[in-house]
Amino acid sequence: MSDARRRLVFGAALAALLSPAPALARTGEGAAFGYCGDAIKNGWNFYCDPEKEAEEEAAAPPAPAPAAPPPAPPTYTEQIEQYRKDLDELKNRAIMEPTPENVQTYMHAQQEMSRMATAFTDTWQRVLFKTPELDINTRFPISQMGGAVYQDQIRVARESSLVEAAANLGFMVVVEDAATCGLCTPQLDVIARMQANFGIEPIVVTVDGSFHPMFPNAVVDTGQLKKLGLADNPRPFIALVEPQSGVVELLGGGLLTEDVILERVHVVTKIPVGERY
Repeated sequence: MSDARRRLVFGAALAALLSPAPALARTGEGAAFGYCGDAIKNGWNFYCDPEKEAEEEAAAPPAPAPAAPPPAPPTYTEQIEQYRKDLDELKNRAIMEPTPENVQTYMHAQQEMSRMATAFTDTWQRVLFKTPELDINTRFPISQMGGAVYQDQIRVARESSLVEAAANLGFMVVVEDAATCGLCTPQLDVIARMQANFGIEPIVVTVDGSFHPMFPNAVVDTGQLKKLGLADNPRPFIALVEPQSGVVELLGGGLLTEDVILERVHVVTKIPVGERY
């Protein structure tokens, strides 16, 4: 073969090697022969890139946002407050614009409020019938007969408390000259009657040495009130004093009646703090 012929054949073979891959190499079948339809030059890639998947179907619409939870129902306090506001608004409207319609609307609303209150009261009473421990009548009778019995019992208890306190404590009444203390003599009148009725022996103390005919043996203060912390109290006043410890329990100042004195002595000597009512 001549040189020219050989050059022609070599050139054709070289051109065949370097020419683009046939259409078969760009299909799925061409991959079996080592051809791929990617952008890399044929002859250099040893593995075919996976075929690109077809585009996804149109994206589904976004899921709707979760619905907001329903608002919490109004509390009973909020309901009754709103009802009162509405009732006030109807009343004020009827006052400002007293047409028959406005007044009638308010009257109907007020009647409904009265009906609700009546229903509550009726249920309250029926509950008391079934639960006597909630009924104040078991401790403080409200009937006329029960009230009279209760008052008799409590007066006996209070008188006993007075007699016991006067026997074991100092029942002290502090006064001064009638010229400067207009209530001192009337207070001593009350104490004198209680002395006669209950047989108590009060300790009458005068801060200025004044003389009182009802209690000629009254004690003159010579500093004892200051030691007890009572020197600055306005006169007259009454106190219970524990002789040994010197503890003072004031019953009050001013003109105290017999009933008030009996009640206060009973409270401070017999009823623990917080249990009176």
